[in-house]
Formats: sequence, C-alpha cells, structure tokens
Amino acid sequence: MTGPVTGPMTGQLTGIVDWAAAHTRMVLAFVLISVGAGLFSYFSLPKEGAPNIDVPVLYISVPLPGVSARDSERLLVKPMETAMRGLDGLKQMTGIASENHAGMLLEFDFGWDKQATLAEVRDKLDQAQAEFPAAAEAATITEVNLSQFPILVVSLSGEVPERTLLRLSKQLQRAIESISSVLEAELTGHRDEMVEVLIDPLKMESYSVTAADLLSVFDRNNQLIAAGSVESATATFSVTVPGSFETLADVRDLPVRVNGDRVVRPGDVTEIRRTFEDATGRARFNGAKSISLQVKKRIGENIIETVAAVRAAVEEVVSGWPEPLRQAVRVDFSMDESSRVTDMVAQLESSVLTAVVLVMIVVLAALGFRSAILVGIAIPCSFLLSFGLMSALGMSINNMTMFGMILAARRMFRPIVSSTATTLCAFLPMLFWPGMPGQFMGQLPITMIFVLGASLIVALIYLPILGGVAGRAGRMLGQARARLLGTTVAPPPPPAPYRRSRFGRVIGAIVLNPAGPFLALGLAAALIAGTFAYYGGHNNGVEFFVKTEPERAIVYVRARGNLSLAERDRMVRATEAAVMSVPGVAAVFAFSGGGGLANKGGQEGPPDAVGQVQIELAPWNRRGSGDEILNEIERRITSIPGVLAEIKRETDGPQHGKPIQLEVTSNNWADLIRAAGIARARFEQTPGLINIDDTRPLPGIDWRIEVDRAAAGRFGADVATIGPLVQAVTRGAILDTYRPADADEELDIRVRFPPADRLLSTLDNLKITTARGQVPLSNFITRRPAPKLAEIGRRDGQRYFLIRAGVDEATSDIARIGELERWIAEENPFPASVAARFTGDREEQEESQVFLMFAFAGALGLMFVI
Repeated sequence: MTGPVTGPMTGQLTGIVDWAAAHTRMVLAFVLISVGAGLFSYFSLPKEGAPNIDVPVLYISVPLPGVSARDSERLLVKPMETAMRGLDGLKQMTGIASENHAGMLLEFDFGWDKQATLAEVRDKLDQAQAEFPAAAEAATITEVNLSQFPILVVSLSGEVPERTLLRLSKQLQRAIESISSVLEAELTGHRDEMVEVLIDPLKMESYSVTAADLLSVFDRNNQLIAAGSVESATATFSVTVPGSFETLADVRDLPVRVNGDRVVRPGDVTEIRRTFEDATGRARFNGAKSISLQVKKRIGENIIETVAAVRAAVEEVVSGWPEPLRQAVRVDFSMDESSRVTDMVAQLESSVLTAVVLVMIVVLAALGFRSAILVGIAIPCSFLLSFGLMSALGMSINNMTMFGMILAARRMFRPIVSSTATTLCAFLPMLFWPGMPGQFMGQLPITMIFVLGASLIVALIYLPILGGVAGRAGRMLGQARARLLGTTVAPPPPPAPYRRSRFGRVIGAIVLNPAGPFLALGLAAALIAGTFAYYGGHNNGVEFFVKTEPERAIVYVRARGNLSLAERDRMVRATEAAVMSVPGVAAVFAFSGGGGLANKGGQEGPPDAVGQVQIELAPWNRRGSGDEILNEIERRITSIPGVLAEIKRETDGPQHGKPIQLEVTSNNWADLIRAAGIARARFEQTPGLINIDDTRPLPGIDWRIEVDRAAAGRFGADVATIGPLVQAVTRGAILDTYRPADADEELDIRVRFPPADRLLSTLDNLKITTARGQVPLSNFITRRPAPKLAEIGRRDGQRYFLIRAGVDEATSDIARIGELERWIAEENPFPASVAARFTGDREEQEESQVFLMFAFAGALGLMFVI
C-alpha cells in the first residue's frame, strides 16, 4: 500500500488548517469581521458604469479671436510644438490649428507622474506664450478624463419665451450643482445673452459719428477706478469713482460727440436692446425646442445615489414653480447611466443567490443539511470578504468588477485549492496588460483574484472551523436529547466497502501501465495541437471588444458647402422625423449646426457633419432587438431624398472612433492632399467598408478682406481701425461688457448693423473718419473669395490627415486592415514625402495581441507547475 502523497505545499496547507483549528475563537471573530466589513463595504463602495481610468492626456487651449487656421499654425501651434517636444514620457503630440483658436493634445505613457508632468507642461507653456501674439488670450491646460461623461440629461421644453426657459434651466442648474456628488451640470441648446447696439447708418452719417467713435467712448467710460481715501485730522473717507455700467441707461446716455449745443449720445444714432447672441445651432428633444443639462458626477461617487439625488432636487425645484409654468414646461430625464449599473448589481445579486441555492440543493441531496448550510455560507462569505478587500484598495463597483464577480460566481461550485489556483493563474498575467485596454480591463483580474482568493480562505480556514463548531454543537444537542429521553446515542454505521467506478478502473489501468502516462500525455498534446489547428482554419476572425446589445446611437447628418443654419436644420429635421417614427425609440436629441451631448468611446463625427441626432432606445424588456431597431433606422435615414446620413452605434470599451483609421503625414501639403485622395479612393473600392470619411479641408468659400496698408496709411488709417468696422457687418464688434443686477455673468456689448445691412456689399459704402475727413473703406480694401481652410492638424511636428471607415456586420476590421497594409507595402502608392500608418484601435490591438500571447503562455506554464 502507498500512503497519501505529501509535499511542501500540502504540508503548508494542512498546517494552516491545523493552526485554524487551534484558534477557533479567533477564526470565528475573523468570520464575523469579514461579514460585517463586507456588508458595510458593499453598501458604501461607489457604484459606477465604466471604471475610472487615469488617462495620461493633457489638452492645451489657446483662443485668439480673428486668427485664421494658417496663422494659428504659424503663430501658436508651432511655438508650442517647439517648447513641448522635450517633455519626459511624451508619447504623441497633436496640434490643432483652427479659426480663432489653437489646441495641443499631449499623450503620455501610462504610469506617468501627473503632478510632475503638469508642472513641466506649465513651465514649457510659459516659454511658448512669450512668442504668442499680444492679442492671444490666456492658455488653459485641461486633464482629459474619460469618466467625466454625463450620467443623466435633464431636458426642459415647452412653448414659453426663450428667456423664461433659460431662467428656469439656470435655476435647475444651481440646484443640481449644489449636490456634493455632482461635478457640474452643463447647459446645452441655449444662447447667451448680450446687449446689442444696432447702428442706424443714416443717423450716424448725419451726426458725423463713426463706429470707431462708439468703440472709443465705451472703452473710456466703462472703467472701475480705485481712487483711494482722504484722511483729515479727525476722520478718514474712502473715495470711489463708480464708472462701470450697471443699466442700459448708462450705455444709452454716454456723450459721443458735441454738435454745437447738442450732445450726441449712442441712443440718438443706435437702437440699444438686451437680446441673445446669434444662434450657431438649434437643439430639440423629441421634436420640441429644448435646453438640456448634462449632469456629471465627481470621481468616486455612487452613480445610483447621485442620480437619485439629482431627480429629487429637480422635483423639489419644479414643485415650487407656479402652476401655469408647470403645465407649460416639460421636464424629462434621459440618458440615465445609473439604470445600467442598477441592472448589473441586480444581476450580480441574482447570480450569487442562484449559485447558493443550486449548490445547497446538490449538497443537501448528497451530503445532508449541515453540509448544505456550510456551503451556502461559503459563497456569500467569499464575496463579502472580497468587497472588504476592494474597499481597502479604494476600488469601486463598476461593470468590470461586477463582470468578474458574476464570472467567479459560476466558479464557486468547487472552491478547492487546485481549481482555484489554476483559475488564478489564468487571470494573473492580465494584471500587467499595457495601454488603454489594460487600464480598462485591469479591474477584472483583480476582482477575480480577490473572489477566488477569498473562496480559498473560506474553504481552508472558515469552513473547517464552522463545521467543527456545528458538529460539536450537533453532538451536544444529540447527547442532551438522549439523556432527556433516557436512550443512548447509536454509533455511526460502518462504512460501505469501497467499489471502484468504471472511470476509476480506466484511470487505474492508465496509471498502472508503464506506457499509460506517456500515451495519455501524447493524446493530450495531439488534442491541443489539433484544436489550435482547427481553430486557426475555421475561426470567425478577431474582435477587439465584442459587440453588445446596443442601447444608444448617433446619426450624423452630412453635407458640404456654405450652408446656412436654416438649411442645416431642415436636413436635420428630416432625419429626426425618420428616427422618431421607428418603434422602440425612447428619446431623441437633435442638434443642427454646433453643439451636442457629450458621447463616450471617442466617437468623433465626420468632418462634414452639419448636425446630429442622438438616440436612446427604450429599456430592453419593452422593445425588440436593438440591432433590428437600429437597422430599421439606418434603412429609413438612407432613403431620405437629398440627405446623406450615417449611424454610429455606441460601443463599450476604450475605443477610438471608427475601427479603421489610416494616418498619412507630411510637411508637403500638395503630396499630403494627393496621398489622402489615393487612400480614400482605395477605401471606397474595398468591400465591406462603410461610412468612409477623411479629414481633408472641406470644399467651401471664405471671403478675404485685404487691406492696402500703404493706401490706408496715406489717410491715417490702419488695420486696427478697419477691423471693428468689418466685425460690425458680421457678429458685431465687442464694445465692452457689463453685469446687470439680474444676471449671473457679464454680458457682451456688441455694436453691429441691422440684419438687412449685414452684407459684404455694406463694406463698399462704409466710411471712416480720418484727418482728411470721412473716407470710404473701398479706397483701401478689396475682398476676394478663397478656398475654405477651417482647420490644420499636426501630429508630432508634421501635418496629417486621417482616412477613416467602419465595417459592415459581415466584415472583420482586422482582416481589412491586413489587406490595406499589404496594398501599401506591395504597391507603395503614396509620394515619397508621405508616411502612412494605421492608428486608433489598431495600435491598441497590436500591443494587446503581443501581450496576450505572452500572458497565455505564462498562464499555461503556471498551471502546468500546479
């Protein structure tokens, strides 16, 4: 006979059990502490949707009103590139030169020292700002945080004046932002207020007043002067010179010019009124004009509790409105992220309860009541211990941790050492997953390790002690019952003779045969090799993140040319109506022109998008398949006459826009344009690619106002004098600002011509006052059309374009990228000055594939050792 197989590991494990048996009370105390701490942690841990990821990305914004894209590149972006190039840990630098603005996106390696990097970036930015034009506004540095997306959208709509709707929205905004767990409630779909000074050209000419005169008088009189104090022998008096505007009368009654005995004031030559800025976009919720508040929570706060607090705050504010206002204004909640988290929490709880009940039923039938109770205690105790460990590490309950919990719940049928250890080995290498996918998926292996490790502790330490205590208690109860009844406790029946099963006989024959183990290992190796070979030839491709049941989507409405806002809105309305007619759609946000709700997953719209329709589907239990609903929406929007629209499904995971993105870079503009055209044509010819777009400049016309500086100088004029006059024909020249008593923010005072005179031809008749009298602007300015260039992108010091595409349901993006890579390598289709590479998800996929290959090999090695 042979004795039991023992070794160092077995001795250590039995030593742990012996130690626990010798310290019964201590272990029982640990059990109670684990249960109490786990319950407290479960209810107090933050519950979120996506895990918090510290993204190593900073964004620098530099506003410069009036700058063109070319000048923004030359005067703002290039100085920042020169300064930032030497930053430690800098992975990629992307510059965005656009009209009125410049931006810089800095991406660093994961594991960065955020505070040190921020300090270094601020220092480099100070160096670059010394080279900026004097008119450039202060630059700002923003941390990019993927967790700060709206968790709830509150929409106000109704047939009430715009000012009333804005006032009510700001009232709700103040109430929501007073909640400690709310980061901000951002308004969308509204227009800011301003003071409009409408010029009457005939009156101004008759009074010999020019726009330059108005600019000068406003600048000199709207100032707050700190005059100090006057001190006498017995007292001290503060002296103030109140010069800032407080009412519209202060603006209207300023003296501009004196004609004889008459003082000419702004009110004599202009119409001054409080109004709203020109709309750059229009917003609607379910077809009604609306203003929306995008509620964002603070990092680490409980999403379920935050949404409940926001809903309660909104209900409290709305209940205080007058009854006619409550009837006229509708308040809707949509895009509620907490519903997903609530569903996952419920799924986690049901999975644990299901596992407990099923295991107890099986154990009860096989081993009896006492064993069933012990196993029923083991599963929730393991989870509660895991929650305590998660709380200690500052983790949250999110979709990754809950997925790990649910997965572990199905592994709890046999919480023994070998199965637990091999499962831990499978997930252990995932702790070292690099890049954005690793940050996103990192909490899954941690959760699995916690749960399975906790189950091992429960199985090795807690359950033997609880079983022993229960056994002693049971024997004591039996003896007490026997004494009361005057009977003796029957000895346990002798065990039945051992009979080897058929499977046992087969295993025994293999083990006892000298060639058996080698035969078994050979068959196992052949089976593994055959499995890999068959899968390699018959698999359905690779997906970076699996497709899930869609709940939201965005429809982009695309068009090109110099379209007015009314024309853009007409196209969006047609698309909006088609979407709303599809059953299963719960909420529709439509935005024409600028604006829109923040969306997740890096879902950038096409550059020629003139509007978007954001869709929220009804809850899954009140609708059919989400894919079928979105397919029906796609069928209807693609059949609208004169409208080009594409649909983008919301995806889970850290994805970067469309799955196929080819980046071409060069400092030769002509070669870069040509290369983008070649790549776009190839994309169009590739089967399976859909929704293709690129970031080349869109066709359009800009009007360039060119000043003959020499001719202007002969009349004593210059660009600074002419610029405000040109602005008066467009959005208006900002005279100054003032803060009325009923407003939270300062209002711009803009001077401009009436709508009928806001034409380029108005410039031909404008006059400017000079030393030689009033001179027409047409003497020294000309205007000519030029190709539109709204934005220039630069990556790592070179200009670049992206050619992007989605794939249909029958196509693998990885396979199509492979085909395009072979086309580039074999045909070399681009000019020599152009470099090309695939970016976006492709970079993360390649990095993850290499890592997972090593992780898989490492996991197999660890399992083999065990």
